Amino acid sequence: MPFSTPHTREIAKSLAASVSNEDESSREFSAFDELIASMDVWSDSLLQWPPAAAVRAAWSEVHDRLASASREQSRMLVVGIVGGTGTGKSTLVNALACRNVSTAGDQMRPTTVHPVVIAPERADLSWLPLQEINARVVNSDAESISQIILIDCPDPDTQPTITSSPTHAVRPSDSNQNRQLLEKVLPLCDVLFLVSTAQKYRSWVVAKELAAFAPGRPVLFVQTHASRDPDIREDWKRELVSQGFSVPIIFRLDAVEANRRHAVGEQPDQGFQEILDAISFELNQRGARRVRRTGSLDLAGWFLRSVRSSLEDLREPVAALASGIRLQRQSLESQMARAIGTELVSCRSAWQQVLVTDVLQQWQGGPFSMFLHAIVAIGSLWPRLASLPGGMVSRILTNSRGVRMVTTVPQWHSIAEIGISQAAVERSRSILSGMAARAAIHEPLVGRVKFENSRESDTIAGLLGRTDAWLSTGVQRLLSTRRAEVAGQGFRLIFELLFSGMVACVLGRAAWGFFYGQLWLGQSSEGTGFLQESLVWMILWGLVLRWLVLMRLRIGLNRDIDQLVQTLSQAQPTGPLLADFEEAAIRTSEFIARGDAIEAEWSAISLRLTEHLGPLGRLTEEAACDRLRNS
Repeated sequence: MPFSTPHTREIAKSLAASVSNEDESSREFSAFDELIASMDVWSDSLLQWPPAAAVRAAWSEVHDRLASASREQSRMLVVGIVGGTGTGKSTLVNALACRNVSTAGDQMRPTTVHPVVIAPERADLSWLPLQEINARVVNSDAESISQIILIDCPDPDTQPTITSSPTHAVRPSDSNQNRQLLEKVLPLCDVLFLVSTAQKYRSWVVAKELAAFAPGRPVLFVQTHASRDPDIREDWKRELVSQGFSVPIIFRLDAVEANRRHAVGEQPDQGFQEILDAISFELNQRGARRVRRTGSLDLAGWFLRSVRSSLEDLREPVAALASGIRLQRQSLESQMARAIGTELVSCRSAWQQVLVTDVLQQWQGGPFSMFLHAIVAIGSLWPRLASLPGGMVSRILTNSRGVRMVTTVPQWHSIAEIGISQAAVERSRSILSGMAARAAIHEPLVGRVKFENSRESDTIAGLLGRTDAWLSTGVQRLLSTRRAEVAGQGFRLIFELLFSGMVACVLGRAAWGFFYGQLWLGQSSEGTGFLQESLVWMILWGLVLRWLVLMRLRIGLNRDIDQLVQTLSQAQPTGPLLADFEEAAIRTSEFIARGDAIEAEWSAISLRLTEHLGPLGRLTEEAACDRLRNS
């Protein structure tokens, strides 16, 4: 009968809980499959960025493992027994197999130099690369391993034959004759058993090698030589925790005693019975699916946390680049705003001609309107007065007449009048290039500081096109505002009455002199002097009224110009000058943010689907991240 111990009761309790949740977990695991698909798309979304390319390379390995686990849900678990030389690893394998299948050695000489695969006769081993790992296969009918495949892994801690160098930190297995075999065997394992003794538990050799393959693989810890060594489980647990493992339970047993009891037909002792119960409860067919699912969740979580760790140092440079782009854009746009604002204010004659023309189009038929038309007609006799200045605003003001602002072949000199120079642009791009380099952003994500000839023309054309669209719209809106000031019938009536009053006074005075003075009183004619003086005063009065109209149009013009210039940033005219940096900053920040979102999704799914694995430990989050940073 199996022993009833605290460990076995805990294992039984975890098994009962996992069975009740298995059907529900199977249904909800589709959400995890969708998450894996999202991770695949995300990792492939920005290969031009070296950190993202590294994420894709890491994901390729993780994805293969996840795909393999998904395909092989029904096969037996492969349990790798790992331990240093002389830890009793092979003796434990013999005890579990209930026969001598692996040669046991001593504490100084490594015995397992080739992996030994122990499996039930009915087990399908066709998927294992037995020849590639040079494995010896042994069948066993032992009840304890009837539903698993055991692999006695090669001893990793043979004597080194090379030393470290400034460019290469030696791993424990770098010089190990079994390194190639060990690193081929461990990826085949679903669960790892770490075996140690009181003499070797503090050695970092095996633990460091194990940590390279622990993500996504549960680990069971075993202290052997219980009959002759002190109980070091508490101290070993602290050591393992410091190395980054979570350690629910450490089993303590004597494999030599277990073999002896089996040979004479006695019941296993308590320590060995506990590990038998753990295998029976946690690694059976139902437990295998649970272990694989939880291992897949752990592996995906380890990958996401590792990615977050590798991208953590790039968050600030990417954010700084985005901030730098805004600052450089504001700097260039402030130069544009000053230049455009100055020219808008200085082109009063252009404003005046356009506004008077608009007024004449609205005012028709009255004496004052006729006077204004006459002034314009006289001015048209002199081309110098009729033509507008050749500046940017004048071209915009004539845009409605079919004149385009954008030149046929844009050059740097064509945008000098709007305050942008080649030197200013290249200075801004140089600053952003340095900031992009700190975020590991290089070509082809961003271009060079100095534009190539073909791209230079397109960029300048884009700048001029945006400025043209913004300024044309703004000027037309401003003109509409100014027109509204004089468009009212009441305003026009006042000026028509004022001018008509002057005409009426002149004509009334002339009529009075003729009809009353000459015809009635018989006085002599005053001649044409009066009419000449009257004409002069009428013209002067008309000009005064015209000036008042223009003053009404100009009141608030500077304010409207300031408001127009302040809207320059909304049009983002300098976008083409820094477009490559802006797009790179957006794409990299979105890549990082998407990774964070996927990790949050994983956390939510993991809370629902992760199942308690009883005595099986795992590599913790912190250790996974630290190991990636140090690799």
